[in-house]
Amino acid sequence: MPSVDFDATDEQLYAELPEPLTLPPSELLSHYEPNILAPLVRCSKLPFRHLVSLYETQITHTPMILAEEFSRAQIARISDFSTSSCERGLYWMNPSLNSNSNKKVKQVIRLNHPEDDRKNDTNDLITYYKGNYQNRIPSTPIKPNKNSELIRGNLIAQFASPNSKSLIDACELISPFVDGIDLNCGCPQRWAYNEGIGCALLRKPELVREMIRSVRDRMGWGWSVSIKIRIDPDQKQTETLIRNALQAGISYLSIHGRTRHQPSTDPVNLEGIKFAVETVNGQVPCTGNGDIWTYEDVINMREKTGVTGVMAARGLLANPALFSNYSSTPSHVVSQFISLSTSYGLIFPLFHRHLAYMLENNFTKNEKVWFNCLSSSSAAIDWLENRGLDWRSGKGGMWDGRRSRGVLTI
Repeated sequence: MPSVDFDATDEQLYAELPEPLTLPPSELLSHYEPNILAPLVRCSKLPFRHLVSLYETQITHTPMILAEEFSRAQIARISDFSTSSCERGLYWMNPSLNSNSNKKVKQVIRLNHPEDDRKNDTNDLITYYKGNYQNRIPSTPIKPNKNSELIRGNLIAQFASPNSKSLIDACELISPFVDGIDLNCGCPQRWAYNEGIGCALLRKPELVREMIRSVRDRMGWGWSVSIKIRIDPDQKQTETLIRNALQAGISYLSIHGRTRHQPSTDPVNLEGIKFAVETVNGQVPCTGNGDIWTYEDVINMREKTGVTGVMAARGLLANPALFSNYSSTPSHVVSQFISLSTSYGLIFPLFHRHLAYMLENNFTKNEKVWFNCLSSSSAAIDWLENRGLDWRSGKGGMWDGRRSRGVLTI
């Protein structure tokens, strides 16, 4: 264990922290075992992303954004995306056992726009975002063990697009604010399929390859481009899609362990995820998604499928501290969420929905009915305060160390 000056104050210890490593998502996945917030329809907005980043969620995704609307309308960009200088967290992380611990990971921060300088040297690990680290601190100033390294988290924008043109235009617009983009190839909703996006791309491997390559040509090969897929009942279809994506140069692959026709009530197919990982054959890192409700599920996903990153969706909605190994939502998570939502600004329907997800197991049937009838954020906060939630005094600690009022929109 590293030596610790027990006479030093927290302020002194935090002031002596090393500069965090700033890594592209693929390198973070290759050398560590990050936890990931999945792209959630409407729900993974800025306040919720910042919330889960306080609880060991190292990579976060925006909600699925429609590239065509985003690329052509300012009102869509304002509605669909906002970020802040400190939503990414700082984490003490240990290199994974499968990582080459002798490899020195370079830290390269790109300050210019991708159009200014297109580098094709894949040895350069490039991220296009330069954050203000003074607004974030790790959960402890003390290095947990000798192998721990201070790592900055990643923010990924997920796009759905039926064509290359809209996708690359959207990528160029959002690139100064995120660490990479993900192409949605798995949204199972009927309207998405009819629009030629989401799971409609699962059996269009040539189009997926063209879209990935177009982003590479526009943004450069240092720019992170991933895809998120669902497994196919015909494994040959999954294999063909993955091979085309690898040929086009994806940075990593995310796999949801259900087919497009399976509801979320069906159990996740870990063997299907494992097949996809084996098809990749170590060429890029992989993440697995589906039925992550407890930290035991996180461990099980890694052990049985071979993924390095584990992605949660509904599990994090129900318990944003899941990756910190809390069995249910602790009260301080609710306090942090109220603080973040009121500071950043979150529309009432989403504010209400998130609280309902977090507190569902704590409500009686009558309380659920009463809570669902509330019509404003202030009414919801007052109701929770009357039930004993002292969020004003309980919001200290982590949030106090990460204050930010500068919200960026494009």
